[in-house]
Amino acid sequence: MQTFTDIEALIKDKNIALVGNSQKVLGKKYPVDKHDVVIRMNRAWNMPEEMKAHVGHKLDVLAASIEQENIDQLVNQYATVMWMTPKHREEFSQETTEKLYFYPLDWWQELHDKFGANPSTGCMTYDVIRRYIGKGQVTLYGFDFFKSDNWYQKKRFSHQIMDFLKIPRKRNPHSGNQEEQFIRTALPENQFKIEEL
Repeated sequence: MQTFTDIEALIKDKNIALVGNSQKVLGKKYPVDKHDVVIRMNRAWNMPEEMKAHVGHKLDVLAASIEQENIDQLVNQYATVMWMTPKHREEFSQETTEKLYFYPLDWWQELHDKFGANPSTGCMTYDVIRRYIGKGQVTLYGFDFFKSDNWYQKKRFSHQIMDFLKIPRKRNPHSGNQEEQFIRTALPENQFKIEEL
């Protein structure tokens, strides 16, 4: 298991891009690759070429919670892979475990208690950044706090109908409103920026 002091050394005092996966980035073009450090999440490692035109291709840190079936490949493909969820931690091989950075369980519990819901990968990743950013800055791209689907999930037909009829549906187990408030207020204004979608 890797130590999080390496993450601190990587991001402290840097200009960081944290890239979310909202489908609303389509049609836009963001200067993601110009940042010192680019952090992406979950299936962004397998991003199609058409997406790279909108949110760049640079990937310095991958934060994952849903990629256990690909984790052996990912730790060999990328130097810095953080495993965020408390789940599946005992299922990885020793070789993979030694290469992963595990988001601390007490940090996860702190956010869970704060929101009354499981924190999302994006929120946990932002929590890492705000703890270690020093005098750096972070810009969020592709975040709309679950107001839209992400680009890699195909919407079920039943959800398409509900959306067409404007019937509310539960999108995920996270608290988008509380996460948004936390993210927008956890750092001083001069260190935080979000590209609105």
